[in-house]
Amino acid sequence: MFLYPALLAGFAFVAVPLLVHLINMLRHRRRRWAAMDFLLASYRKQKKWLRLRQLLLLLTRLAVAAVLVMMLCGWTGGRQILGALGGQTTHHIIILDDSYSMGDVSGGGETTSYDRALQALQQLTQRLVNDEGNHQLTVMRASRAALAVQGGSDSGDVAADLSSQTVLGDSSLIARVMATAVSPIRTDLVPALDLAGELAAATSADNQYVYIASDFRARDWGSTERLAEAMRKFSSDDLKVRMIDCANRPERNLAITDLAPVQDVWVAGVPVVVRATIKNYSPREVKNVTLACRVIRYGDQVNSVDPSRRVSGVVDSLPGLVIESLAAGAEITKSFQVFVGETGTHAIEVELPSDALAVDNQRICTLPLTDVERVLVIDSDLDESGAYTVAAVLDPGSQVRIGAQPDIKPPAFLRSATLEMLAPYRAIYLMDLPQINETTATALQQYVEAGGGIAWFLGDAVQASDYNRILLTQDRRLLPAPLQTIEELPVGGSSQTGDVLFGDNDTFLDPLRSAGDASLSMIGVAKGWTLVDEADGAGEPRRYRKVLVRRDGIPLVTEHTSGAGTVVTVLSSLAPGWTNWPGDPTFVPFMLLSNARLWSGASASTSHAVTQPLRKTLSTRSYFPEMKLVTPSQSPPRVVMEIIGTEAEPDTVRVSLDPVERLIAGESNVDELLRPGLFEWGLLKADGGGQVIPSASTIVGGEGDLERADAAEIRRALLPIDVQFVSSEDWRQQNQFAGSSTLGLMLLALLGLLLAAEQALAYWASYHTRAPVSTGGTMAAEDRGGGSQRHEFGLAAGGRSA
Repeated sequence: MFLYPALLAGFAFVAVPLLVHLINMLRHRRRRWAAMDFLLASYRKQKKWLRLRQLLLLLTRLAVAAVLVMMLCGWTGGRQILGALGGQTTHHIIILDDSYSMGDVSGGGETTSYDRALQALQQLTQRLVNDEGNHQLTVMRASRAALAVQGGSDSGDVAADLSSQTVLGDSSLIARVMATAVSPIRTDLVPALDLAGELAAATSADNQYVYIASDFRARDWGSTERLAEAMRKFSSDDLKVRMIDCANRPERNLAITDLAPVQDVWVAGVPVVVRATIKNYSPREVKNVTLACRVIRYGDQVNSVDPSRRVSGVVDSLPGLVIESLAAGAEITKSFQVFVGETGTHAIEVELPSDALAVDNQRICTLPLTDVERVLVIDSDLDESGAYTVAAVLDPGSQVRIGAQPDIKPPAFLRSATLEMLAPYRAIYLMDLPQINETTATALQQYVEAGGGIAWFLGDAVQASDYNRILLTQDRRLLPAPLQTIEELPVGGSSQTGDVLFGDNDTFLDPLRSAGDASLSMIGVAKGWTLVDEADGAGEPRRYRKVLVRRDGIPLVTEHTSGAGTVVTVLSSLAPGWTNWPGDPTFVPFMLLSNARLWSGASASTSHAVTQPLRKTLSTRSYFPEMKLVTPSQSPPRVVMEIIGTEAEPDTVRVSLDPVERLIAGESNVDELLRPGLFEWGLLKADGGGQVIPSASTIVGGEGDLERADAAEIRRALLPIDVQFVSSEDWRQQNQFAGSSTLGLMLLALLGLLLAAEQALAYWASYHTRAPVSTGGTMAAEDRGGGSQRHEFGLAAGGRSA
């Protein structure tokens, strides 16, 4: 095998010495000469020996020409064949870091760090083809190993692209790996090293080499304890580790780390606030960066998927958001409003200008909009004044659209309530109910766990002992803590501006916190319920958050979760004898924000991580079980998957596409399910119409930090393991000439020996007279006439006659 096959035509040069020899023989002429008989007689005695010397000389000259051409062509020899006859077996384990930071194009134009990793694999394979001995190759991508471990598999064969495959001359061995692209997964190399170690232990080999092709970012390699522990699982005592650094010096990178609509009443025709979070991973401040915003509408006019376009919906561009300045390492959240008048699931997309890492410059989420939602309001007061106060805020009428439709019911409605009766309501407001029976409590608990929201307003009619006994059990958590007593708030206060203050951070009232406690100064509180402090005694932290507190520190409004739902408790009645809050301007935003929090539990998810399953549940009364799934792509046409849902329960079919399960099962379409962007479900309605529902898949943030780790520190931390660092460029040069350098030296030495032998044979095959002897400064008689004479002898002399 040769490094430069184009020069193989030079082997025609080997025939030149033979042609010269034949031409010289044709130039000989015969002449009659009497003294020749004596020479011929001597020649016949030594003919065989003379011809042998001439033949050796000819073969030596042919060999010189052949070796010279072989050196020029870069002959690599047949060491693979020689090694198979009795050489050592070497196991080469290549770990390819394909986490999405390997898509970095810093300093490389369009070439990513992962492209360099694949090139390093290809260069190693080409060298092993020409190297002596038996070579086995194991290739494993970090993303596949992470998914396999996530799925509970400890089999390296599941995650490995190649498992202990013998390296031959066929380049198709790594063809499938060379066709892969960087994954959208955030992971380190520990799962890959763990699984590769298991494969190495099960493979018999005389030597083991581990190659790690990575970008060596500080976030992954700053702490090497887990990596060192994983490397120690390799069985070879003289394990050799080669770290191939595939990254260049990082350039500017900004990333969109989050995009989501603010928790609110997501109703068609009501503006929704969307927040986008951008982080500057660059070492320098950036200025005047524009964030492009788009809405992708999937109304009734979009009834079929179109794989020839990037998205099937109608794209509307919104005004861009300008980031005037963002310091190095800083993060900023920008808000903008979206207004869509059509029901259904729509999509929102934001995008940053191009930089070093493309995958985190774009993010997408969905926005599920429904029509007006019903809320249940029950008040024990005969005049229902509290119920009408709440209803007036949630549905003010006229031109204002909140999205809630209050349904006021008497307390008797709850006595025989079931989950089926409560499920149509998005939230439930219970105003000063005297008692709650077991049946009602069970239905309310099921309702909250399913994602519903309940708001309590507690007044004089509440019987604390019954509430504590029924609403707070091992299986129920419908109150924040046991109710204690009603306590009046003393008038005045020397250090407070009002009776009500903001409580804990991270509550649904955080949007109002920026105005400070002064915004609550006009609220007056005369009395309220107190709670038993659950934090004392056992020392367990309380399981609720204080939204508002009285100036004496006692909670006024709390929130806590139970299952998927939320419970908001107002420890006061809305009656005038308790508080003047309903007449204060802050009551309206309080009710709207609390209503949004109560609705949030039942809200559909707006995005999912790329490694999470894609799921869809359909009613067979409304849809056919056959559906299409179109995967995301920036370069259409997109891939279309034909899917048939499986029956889960009567009149219901479900689809679950889990990339982890498909990887373990050995299916080939895992990469299609791991794409970030907008998936589109194409559904066929029972009435013959079509519907398209988008689903947003997003990357997990963090990989955008491109800061490099220090190679010396990594090498020191991994001692006593033999670790060598090499850049991808140095690796290319090493493999380009490796395997041919030793053989080249051998060929050069052989050429020198052949040239020396040719000279010796040429001298040996020729006839030479003895050197002339001078006596007293005079020359021998035979040299006086014209100097010394050289007499040819051998094949050339034997072909002549004088």
